[in-house]
Amino acid sequence: MTMNHVPSKIVLSPELEQFADSDKISANKGNYREFDWNPDVHEQRALERVREMLLGINLSHATASEPDSIRRDGILPFDNLVGKCDWRSQTHVLDESLGLHRYTFFHWGAFHPTQNGRFIFPVNTREVLLSPNTIVTPHDINATMFSYMGTSTNLLDEGGRERLDGYLDTILSGSDWVDVIARRSLRYMQRASSRDSYPIKNHVDMGEIKHLGAVSPRLIGEPIDIYDEQAMHPIWRSMIENDGVTVSYVTNALNAAERGFSKSDKDKLPHEIGADSKKSRRLWQEILNIAQKS
Repeated sequence: MTMNHVPSKIVLSPELEQFADSDKISANKGNYREFDWNPDVHEQRALERVREMLLGINLSHATASEPDSIRRDGILPFDNLVGKCDWRSQTHVLDESLGLHRYTFFHWGAFHPTQNGRFIFPVNTREVLLSPNTIVTPHDINATMFSYMGTSTNLLDEGGRERLDGYLDTILSGSDWVDVIARRSLRYMQRASSRDSYPIKNHVDMGEIKHLGAVSPRLIGEPIDIYDEQAMHPIWRSMIENDGVTVSYVTNALNAAERGFSKSDKDKLPHEIGADSKKSRRLWQEILNIAQKS
């Protein structure tokens, strides 16, 4: 049995394809140490279980736009929003010269306040993340290209081009990215002293997901208002009990408790949101038992 998920040919924006075609992005797997690991047949079975579990975690799209427009039109990329008055964007010159203005952006497992807006929409992970129109990077391009975001690609100096090449080397298909996170989380849990759950550390810990084109309203759930903190707690609870992961606000609380520090009011221990950590522990124990049969 081989864990080999071959996506359809990756579809890119015309601008981005000038710098990184589908073959290059497929080859970028070689830049990730997770793929240096050669799992045995039992570990491959365990990885399939982890992959399926992770795909149960919705993507999230945070926005300052009014929810009704997204309910009606879906989530639209920047280039579809020109002329509208009910949207906000963080698109820069460099983004547009790479064709990133043609993409819609998501995080995975980041159901908590971010700087991106008041409302968080849950989005179907399988339909979007596994689409050939989807690519993923570990971080926002701004983290790599901060001082160059106002510069078009054709005007980048040598240092800027080197940084851009480094960013392009991190792009993966959505399907390959799922494999990265599955491998990363299983290896972590195999070595962890506490096997209750896999900790998500921040909003980009599971990557920045970029989907070419709009996302249909049928793939989008009801918005969560971050001003109502308790509205997010059922999602955090479900992620622990059904998906075996802790959102960063729970991870922070657990880390503080382990070190004997006080936690912030926004960070919550599992029992404070009504989550049963035993359910998460059982999920991982079943998976680890499969992996350890070799």
